[in-house]
Amino acid sequence: MVKRRVDTLQRYNPVPISMLINTANSFACDIFVECGKNKVNAKNYDEMKRNLVTQYGHLLFYFNGVDEDDAGKKIEQMFLP
Repeated sequence: MVKRRVDTLQRYNPVPISMLINTANSFACDIFVECGKNKVNAKNYDEMKRNLVTQYGHLLFYFNGVDEDDAGKKIEQMFLP
């Protein structure tokens, strides 16, 4: 299992939720996002729309599976300015 913390305030424009979900779905590993007290499946649109809270300024991503390193790097790159 790989954990990556990303700063959501680095970018001038936020990452669209659809782009995040599509990127997560392109990998075989499980991807979860921890935001505050919620842990959300990054591949599930309904969970992301309902429970993803970005007001804290950072998100903690959990990757678990065969391509977890590649997924972690790609998601982390999405939040760079």
